[in-house]
Amino acid sequence: MTDGSSGQPPAYYFRRAVDSITASPVITGGTLASIAVSVLFAGAVWLVSSNAYRMVALWATAGVDVAIYLSTDIGDEAVMRVKNELDADAAVAHLAYISQDEAWQFLADNLSESASLLEGLDSSLLPPSFEVTLDSSLDDDAIAERLDGWAALAGVDDVQHNPHGLSRGGNALMMVRWVVLSLGMLALVASIIIVAATFQLAAQLRRDELDVMRLMGAVGRLYWGPIVLAGVIEGLAAGTAAVGLLLMAYLGASAMAASEAPALASTIEFLTPGQVLVLIGWGALLGALGSILGMWRVTQWR
Repeated sequence: MTDGSSGQPPAYYFRRAVDSITASPVITGGTLASIAVSVLFAGAVWLVSSNAYRMVALWATAGVDVAIYLSTDIGDEAVMRVKNELDADAAVAHLAYISQDEAWQFLADNLSESASLLEGLDSSLLPPSFEVTLDSSLDDDAIAERLDGWAALAGVDDVQHNPHGLSRGGNALMMVRWVVLSLGMLALVASIIIVAATFQLAAQLRRDELDVMRLMGAVGRLYWGPIVLAGVIEGLAAGTAAVGLLLMAYLGASAMAASEAPALASTIEFLTPGQVLVLIGWGALLGALGSILGMWRVTQWR
């Protein structure tokens, strides 16, 4: 037999790969476990990172919060004029009026055990206000123009906003990107090391099989084809199992979040179908690379 690609049908490679997998259950079990752990680790990093990035992105693009404090003695008509002025601005994404009584109740709730400090005082000390959220697409000049205009309205005492909110949001997004990249590289290196070591051990244990094939004259695809295909099959199986475990963990965590923090539960999502396919494909690639590295370390490449 001189030609390693000598006309063997695909069924031959598949049959030889399956025989190699089933012949050594212990070796196969260790190989499957190593790939599954690697894919599970990578999937967990991807899942947590993507949800963290999504939440930070939502926070960073939520808009600019502005507090417009009115005079404590402002009348209802003046309040309506300010409200109408704010409603007429298309850049106002959210508007809420906070009365003096509501502001007082909020203060009392936040003082908690120190609420006794408010005894003898009443809500007339606190100003009513409007809470405004501006569209995040506005630039600094457009925001400043609106703030100056609102501050000049009759009945408005003060206008305040957080000038550093947008820059902090951008910095947070950049930090999340670097964390995701770092964790991804860590998952990549750890996966390759774990799988390479496992397949090298498996190849050592299967060395007699490889030597017999070599002595029989198997070269080229007849020699390495079934072994690499076996690694791909093991990778697909282990990757699918790892994604299933990751899904079960996600469902458990999301159910807990739904009961403890409903607002948080509405923002977290599982991996997309495309990401799931990438993870399973990563398992298959690890299986193929592990088989190649294992053979290369323990026997002559033919």
